[in-house]
Amino acid sequence: MSSIRPPAVAGSFYPADAEALGALLDECFVSSPLGPRGTSKPNPSLTAGMVPHAGPIYSGPCAAHLYAQLEPSVQCIILLGVDHWARGHKASLSPWECWRTPLGDVFVDDELTEFLHARVKFLTRNENAHAEEHSIEIQLPFLQRVLGEFKFVPISLSHLSVEECAELGNVIAEAYEAEMLKNVRTVILASSDLSHYLSPRETEELDQIALDRVLALDPAGLLEVVEKKGITMCGALPTAAMLYAANALGRKRTRLLKHCHSGDVTRMRKVVGYASVTIEL
Repeated sequence: MSSIRPPAVAGSFYPADAEALGALLDECFVSSPLGPRGTSKPNPSLTAGMVPHAGPIYSGPCAAHLYAQLEPSVQCIILLGVDHWARGHKASLSPWECWRTPLGDVFVDDELTEFLHARVKFLTRNENAHAEEHSIEIQLPFLQRVLGEFKFVPISLSHLSVEECAELGNVIAEAYEAEMLKNVRTVILASSDLSHYLSPRETEELDQIALDRVLALDPAGLLEVVEKKGITMCGALPTAAMLYAANALGRKRTRLLKHCHSGDVTRMRKVVGYASVTIEL
């Protein structure tokens, strides 16, 4: 197997041409009416967050609210995504040394990957969970645009229990602290969209129920309301693991940067919800 993961959704979710992709990212950060219009400044207290993962034309302006707050000094991203089709192991690390996008290659932090692998019994390196999945890949061009060079640890999740989310989150918090002790500035991100293919009114109502639990730093409550209310939040498990990590790190402050849906970009009867949330010191 090649040591490079090729892009799976370049040319479909986002442009395969580097110049066209750069122009789209610029639009997300500056020109879109949903974007921060260049007003956001890097936030040194940013520890973790939730960010959407649809095509940038739809969720990119929302995602840009969070990415505009990343300090250029960030060197490592622990990036939790969802295995939409459950094709791989339930908690999967990257088997590749780097991931390729039209903007270049992003190297996996092998040392940190091994740190997690050694401490979480249900984590394994698995190709099937990542090979055709977009939820992690879609974040990389934004990160490349803001950070330039960085390393990351991609973790794809499916079918975890609440207890397993807690275990993973606690170990991610240990990894975060270990990196910070080495002066490696690290941020934990969960990739998640919210309600899928409902009316704008239904989307806003159900999204808010889930977001209330995210903003309350309540991972168990999030998973509970998603199940009980039938909220089609596709990254609930990554978000719960991220919240458990934030709690283990003693973080108390959350901010909803943006909540919107695909109908804000193109008029449609059934929409997908998006939100960007930060967790800070």
